[in-house]
Amino acid sequence: MATRVFALIIGIDKYKSGRIWNQESCADDAKNIKHWLTRDLHVPRDQICLLLDAEATKRKIEDHFMSHLVNNPAIERGDAILVYFSGHGSTVRSPPGWFEHGRGEVEVLCPHDHDTKTAEGRVAGISDRSLHAMMKDLCQAKGNNITLMLDACFIMPLDGPRERKHIRYTPTTKATSEDLFSGLWKSAMVHKSQVSSSRGFTATTHGTHVVLAACGSGWVATEGKAGGNFTMALMALKDRVALHKLTYTELTQQVTALMDDHQHAVSMGRHTDRILFDGIPFLPDAGYVSIDVYDNEKLRVEAGAIHGIMEGTEFTIHQHNRRGSLNPVLATYSVIEVYPTWCLARCKSSARSMAREGWARIKRWNNSTPFRVHLRKSLLSILRRCSLRRAIASDPEKASERPGLSMLRVKSATQADISVKMRRRDLVVERHDPLMVSNCRRVIELPSERTSSDLKIIDDAARFHLHLHRKNPARPLLGLVSMELFRLDSSTWTRVSGNLLVNGKAEIVDDEKNSIYAVMVHNYSDHDLWPYLAYMDATGYGISMVYHPDPSVTVPPLRKHSALIIGSGTPDSEALIFSLAAGADTGAGFLKLFVSSTFTPMKFIEQGIPTSALSAQVRDNKKTAPAPQSDFWDSMVGCVTVVRKSERET
Repeated sequence: MATRVFALIIGIDKYKSGRIWNQESCADDAKNIKHWLTRDLHVPRDQICLLLDAEATKRKIEDHFMSHLVNNPAIERGDAILVYFSGHGSTVRSPPGWFEHGRGEVEVLCPHDHDTKTAEGRVAGISDRSLHAMMKDLCQAKGNNITLMLDACFIMPLDGPRERKHIRYTPTTKATSEDLFSGLWKSAMVHKSQVSSSRGFTATTHGTHVVLAACGSGWVATEGKAGGNFTMALMALKDRVALHKLTYTELTQQVTALMDDHQHAVSMGRHTDRILFDGIPFLPDAGYVSIDVYDNEKLRVEAGAIHGIMEGTEFTIHQHNRRGSLNPVLATYSVIEVYPTWCLARCKSSARSMAREGWARIKRWNNSTPFRVHLRKSLLSILRRCSLRRAIASDPEKASERPGLSMLRVKSATQADISVKMRRRDLVVERHDPLMVSNCRRVIELPSERTSSDLKIIDDAARFHLHLHRKNPARPLLGLVSMELFRLDSSTWTRVSGNLLVNGKAEIVDDEKNSIYAVMVHNYSDHDLWPYLAYMDATGYGISMVYHPDPSVTVPPLRKHSALIIGSGTPDSEALIFSLAAGADTGAGFLKLFVSSTFTPMKFIEQGIPTSALSAQVRDNKKTAPAPQSDFWDSMVGCVTVVRKSERET
């Protein structure tokens, strides 16, 4: 699930007016904020609008505020919204009657064309009154989970103009009080008789949004070549503390502690007691599994053979399982005993202290058979190929020491599971695995322009291969569990086809009518079972859980001598849709069914778009778990091929 954060980020170093001193690092600050959102908080790039320098005129800022935020149909009420501004602040003399108590200076944010004349009149910045009205409009449309982050100030220090190049403030010399009224936001108070009790961006507590600012009114915000003092402190803080625990008030205090003595960050609003962004980006990460103390030397980790765990698998231990929040490694543990749905691990370090609680994440799978990769030669991507040669060892002993899955670089395609060839904008992957070759496209092209993305694709391919072929050698449910795939009527949700899975294969025609399908799982055994259905997309290497039981349910969904329909239309069992990508004539994937005698969180095996974990809600059954030998698991797989409907069939 994509992180539900949307942002309008503005950074202005270069100003149109020759009377305004250009800044050094506002654009870099804006880029750093965007990088933080995309890299740490996993915000998709299309949910971020970045305006720099000449792109950040008053008109463009207001237009993008409407199009990207207020009128954006992708934003739902309650989603987190960030409006970030890094640039000059200024003041303009208020018109008579602007404030309740006399005249004064109106704080304004300086867009790129501040204090210049345009076809619409002279630009007097974006006033506090305008921005508060903008926030109110946004709140009415999308909810009050809005953060206004300002790295600017609205006063010149006593040192005067001599120090102005280090201060995020500029005097306004041309714009007048009348320009403030003519440039007001459309829903702001437009009549001169309407007064405001609010003075400044941080002087009033609003329920519509939270203000997180570099300083309060009457204080200065400084910058250096490396960035604004406030933004640099915020970026340093996120690498030092777990943000998912901090309220806005606590965040402000800790940011201030990292800034110079002269500057104090402030947060204002009725919701400063909320976690940053109301906790929206800090979702549970399914890549972490819960742990518990087993005895004085060992930990019990809630992942076992059904997940692909083997003796020698290594886990790193962490304090929490939240995405986007600092979570350093506390220790490394190695698996010494593997059971169907859990394992026991011992600390690899010499320290005798052990974690009493926390979360585990796979560091090294210790797969006995390495994933074999053949690198094809390419004249256009020599450097990327050399980097991959260094990352994937040709020595089996070194391959087994690699983090993640063991991978071995081989000399020829006949020895390999996949061959890869780098091109300028993509990675060409040729599959040699018989199951993939006989059911899926042999060659696929995946977008990639650098070594890091090349290696991620190969890592995903290795895990895909591991989970596709993984099965319980004992086969305890062989012939006792089966799977059907059939089409449903899209109006009545009734079955309208026979079983499409014949000998483990199904061919579906993409008729572009959004046909829906369901899977029926039969249990002929004498055991109640927990089923988990994953779809493994062979057009890439995505793995997603189609069905995962609710961990709060105490009764196994697949009762003995019964059947379960996956795709019945209930919230936890939506119908399946198989469709081709634009321009593709064929596609394929695998339905991988896992069943176990006890509940276990299986979202751990997903890859592709991050999803929230169910493991955070798992029942505490550690003390009452059955004896290891009574647990069991099994799996089965079916291949689904999708073809384009030909003209003669239409």
